[in-house]
Amino acid sequence: MLKSKTAHGVHSPFVYKFVTELLETKNEAYYQFKELDAVRKQLLNNHNTIEITDFGAGSKVFKSNTRKISDIARHGISTKKFSELYFKLINFCNAEHVVELGTSIGLNTLYLANANSKSKIYTIEGCPALYEFSSQLFKKHNAENIKSLQGNFDSVLPELLNNLPRLDFFYVDGNHQYEATKKYFEMALTKKHEHSVFIFDDINWTEDMQRAWEEIKNHLEVTLSLDLFYAGIVFFRKEQKEKEHFILRY
Repeated sequence: MLKSKTAHGVHSPFVYKFVTELLETKNEAYYQFKELDAVRKQLLNNHNTIEITDFGAGSKVFKSNTRKISDIARHGISTKKFSELYFKLINFCNAEHVVELGTSIGLNTLYLANANSKSKIYTIEGCPALYEFSSQLFKKHNAENIKSLQGNFDSVLPELLNNLPRLDFFYVDGNHQYEATKKYFEMALTKKHEHSVFIFDDINWTEDMQRAWEEIKNHLEVTLSLDLFYAGIVFFRKEQKEKEHFILRY
């Protein structure tokens, strides 16, 4: 296990490039971030409530299934820093076939959709109310490269993957349980390629998620993993002759 806080402590050329071009790049270089910041601000000021149907491990933050949009925007989705990182990563990898598990209110999905004009974002949400809310958000912001799907991941994901030529970018932010996380990883492997990127949110949320992350990063086909504490990223690059794991505080 290699630990690094800066690019100077990283020995892999690819990881050095990842750190310097993605983690350390000034976000002012991306004009889309100003527009997405405005959307985030609107959601943070939206005090309407929504009834959540939870199919996963529940929430450590919310005690009730009746939640304000503003509270979900503040506590229940990817932070601004990580959404911007995922945007930059799609841009960096030129990912076109993107799958997100867990749409929530749809803000992170908008980041994914704005990263590459040639990409198609397939986002799956189990909760009917969140699906309706996010679908309206996408319409409002003319996000025509987003395809929203509603239903249980277990049934929707296999059918979706079946119809994709390949999977360039896979982001899992839903059903934070060991068995489910491992199952979605193994399903996605059927469409991965050498340059695919898989991201798993909340890898340190519970012992279950830590266990799932340990097994995912040690999988035979994973050649490189990055532990950013709140999220784990795995790569399948064949140029990586020896498996490496990095802990990068971000």
